[in-house]
Order: sequence, then C-alpha cells, then structure tokens
Amino acid sequence: MTNWHPIASSTDLALRHVYHAKLLGQELAAWRADDGHVNIWQNRCLHRGVRLSIGLNDGTELKCQYHGWRYANRTAGCTYIPAHPENAPARRVTNRRFANFERHGLVWASLGADEDFADLPEGDWSPLRAIPVTAPAQMVLDQLAGEKLWSHALRLDIQDDRLIVIVQPLDEQTSVIRALRDGTPDDAAVRRLNRILTSIRVRIEDGATP
Repeated sequence: MTNWHPIASSTDLALRHVYHAKLLGQELAAWRADDGHVNIWQNRCLHRGVRLSIGLNDGTELKCQYHGWRYANRTAGCTYIPAHPENAPARRVTNRRFANFERHGLVWASLGADEDFADLPEGDWSPLRAIPVTAPAQMVLDQLAGEKLWSHALRLDIQDDRLIVIVQPLDEQTSVIRALRDGTPDDAAVRRLNRILTSIRVRIEDGATP
C-alpha cells in the first residue's frame, strides 16, 4: 500500500489531454489513449528533456512539441524521430513508465517496486475536489488526525460524512489532499465538505508559516 498514491482524478485525464502530475519530486506526464489505456511516464522527452506534458496527445501516441519525437501508447517506445525519418528508432529508446491503475475516480501510481494494493474499506467512494497545500505531507496528516489506514491515508468522519483522506506528497514542501466520500454524491454536502477541507488547508498553511 505504501507505494501507491493518487496523482490525479479520472476527470483530469480528459480526451486528447496530457496532465502534468507530480509525486515525491518526480514530474509525471499522464495521458489517456483513445483505447482507454492510462499512461504515466517520466515527464521529459528523451531528446532534449522537454516536458511531455506540453506535448500533443493524438489518441495513440504522444508527440513532443519541441522536435517532434513520438512515443507509443502502452510501451512508451519512440516511434519516430523527424531528423531521421527513414530509420526506425532503436528499441532501447523508450521513456520510463510507472505502474498505475484507476479506482474510485482516482488515478493511482507507484514510483517504486510493484506492490499489491489492498482496497479501501467497503463503501461507495467518490472523489471530492483536490486541495493543494503548501506544507509537507506529514504535517498535513498530523493536523488531520484521523484513523490511520496506511502511511499516507486516514479515515476521517466529518459530521455525518465518512471520508477517506489520502495525502499526495508533491515534494518535500507541498502536498495535495485527495478525499473520497462514502455515499451517493450530494451537491450541497460536497460543497460543504470542500469548504471544510479548504479551511483545514488554511489552518495547516498558517501553522507551516515561519
């Protein structure tokens, strides 16, 4: 469980879009191909290191916007180098991929060795709005003070709402609160919970200010 973090919501991976994610200091390019497959790659072109998150998703490949190198869905292998149009790129020219899956409206990724994901407690979980926080992940977890599920996830009850809160560490100083609510989405309740989580963010950031 400790290797898996949510890095985006499913809706962040819109049609023909490339999403710029970050986890533990590692920049990621996340995109959904037209066949539904989700790719999570290191966010750099192998040519000059340009961010692939500003590239073009054509549904089957990701094209770097700088010199047009193209990378294939699923394999991340380079398929085309404009400077050598007649030559197929070597098989070793492949971007770094990260294990991932979608569940409960979130896209989860692991930067480390593959590890089984023990699913969340039973419930009808749906995601709330992601809340960025200018504070380290451990500080956020300490302030939330819920029932610990694993190293970066808590069970938290707010009034009549049952939440799972997962803290995504962007880097050493910034985080994202990603909360899942149990039950059929209710607009009024969702707005109220988003306000509460935003107020928690403000409190945490005030405490993190020197």
